[in-house]
Amino acid sequence: MRTLLKLLPIGALALGACSQNATPGADNGLGPSQVAVVNGQPIAESVLRVYALATERKNLEELTPEVRQRLLDDLIGIELLTQQAEKEGLASSRTLAAQVELQRLQLVARALATSYLEKNPPTELEIQQIYDENLPRLSGQQYKARHILVETKDEADAVIAELRSGGSFEALARQRANGPTGPNGGALDWFSPDSMPAPFAAAVRAMTVGSYSTDPVQTDFGFHVILLEDTRPIEPPAIADIRNELTGAIERKRLEDYIKGLREAATVSLDP
Repeated sequence: MRTLLKLLPIGALALGACSQNATPGADNGLGPSQVAVVNGQPIAESVLRVYALATERKNLEELTPEVRQRLLDDLIGIELLTQQAEKEGLASSRTLAAQVELQRLQLVARALATSYLEKNPPTELEIQQIYDENLPRLSGQQYKARHILVETKDEADAVIAELRSGGSFEALARQRANGPTGPNGGALDWFSPDSMPAPFAAAVRAMTVGSYSTDPVQTDFGFHVILLEDTRPIEPPAIADIRNELTGAIERKRLEDYIKGLREAATVSLDP
């Protein structure tokens, strides 16, 4: 039994619950063919086909007889568990009914979404447009810097005063910095401005290589004195390298617009 339960995806259990008391045939869409009958309850061949795709990622005809029998035994086990749940009154649980209904809604909605996107695929022009729109984010500059983080503005002002007197930035970082970079002289890895707090990013953008901030830079972490060591351009990825991500972004937007249109055309009442 443990092996059977490990083999059963949640979707298959929901399928078993949904198909309870459903006879294969044109009326319910499962089709007329059946692969087993358990206590008078048929198991449709179409259910076995879906289960094969879900668990083995193969069509039914591609399975060996041994694998086909194993999957069929799984479905018979699902049916037996479902029938027993009915006898014990578990199938009438409101929580279970809500879970089954949620999975039904998700499956049907996913089928429509997939169909809609297949009929309305992203065009080459759309892919190029979204790539161009995101170029500023994909390209730009990276910065190599050191910083000395202290708690108060007075401490930062004192550090700047020592730097003006010829003090070593690395030595002062080791002596004064409170942050984790202090022991390594305040060194930071290469970073993009977007990965830093806004005041820190604005400061490094305004600096020239080799200079340090002459005014303390305040962030939520405290007060920083920054030394800009180097910059380098970020080469944007080729459109072919991120085609899947661009296509996914277009599809998400298309589906959002489709749902928005359906909602605008629908009558929706919210029960307070």
